[in-house]
Amino acid sequence: MKNATKKCMGLAITAMLAGFAVESQAQVTVFSDNYEGYTAGTSEFGWDSGNVSGVSVTIAQYQGVGGSQALSWDISFNSQYNGYVAAQMGYSGGNPSGNTDPNLNDYVLSFDMAIWNGVGLNHLQVDVQGWAGQWYSGAMTDSGAATVDTSSVVPLGGYQHISVNMGTLFAGSGGNFNPTSQTYQFQLQVNGWELANGGPQASEIVALDNLQVTMVPEPTTLALIGLGAAALLSFRRRQQ
Repeated sequence: MKNATKKCMGLAITAMLAGFAVESQAQVTVFSDNYEGYTAGTSEFGWDSGNVSGVSVTIAQYQGVGGSQALSWDISFNSQYNGYVAAQMGYSGGNPSGNTDPNLNDYVLSFDMAIWNGVGLNHLQVDVQGWAGQWYSGAMTDSGAATVDTSSVVPLGGYQHISVNMGTLFAGSGGNFNPTSQTYQFQLQVNGWELANGGPQASEIVALDNLQVTMVPEPTTLALIGLGAAALLSFRRRQQ
């Protein structure tokens, strides 16, 4: 009876430690930007139309998630739809924290997106750059361009939360982005040929809010303790 009780207690302790181990692997926010208080014309809202005629863009401030401020722009692909507009809409020049894992597959990019006018957007192009030091110092790494499926964002349908694994997103892009970089900068680009219905479109208003990069950390010491307890219990049972 005592042996059975000890075994039950051992199993309970192991299960508890395993639970702690899982909890210890909760996501860590590397950095986030909710676009509160940005000023048009600053580096956080730089943009480039690629010198393509027939494309224009203006700053347009629209309401973000929960009534906050969003970062948005109003694009007109007037006479042609093969133009593009690129904006540095995800910028962090500070010191991203918690990004100690070099495996890009352990990182997730997420943001909230709304379309306040227009036909919708099938994809949003994303490029990410990093610098080894803070504020663009040290060696730079570049992920290359990739596209995020944004077809679920319905015009006038409010904000849609979009989340994508960064390793999957940039697989095969030929880039070499190092997620442990201390400066991150995202460039998000709207391509005219990605408009939902194609063709020229005047006033496609796209808004983004709450850009985040999160990471699932490697198992902590507590997780290893849990695994050790499980191994010890298994060994004792074999001995008996």
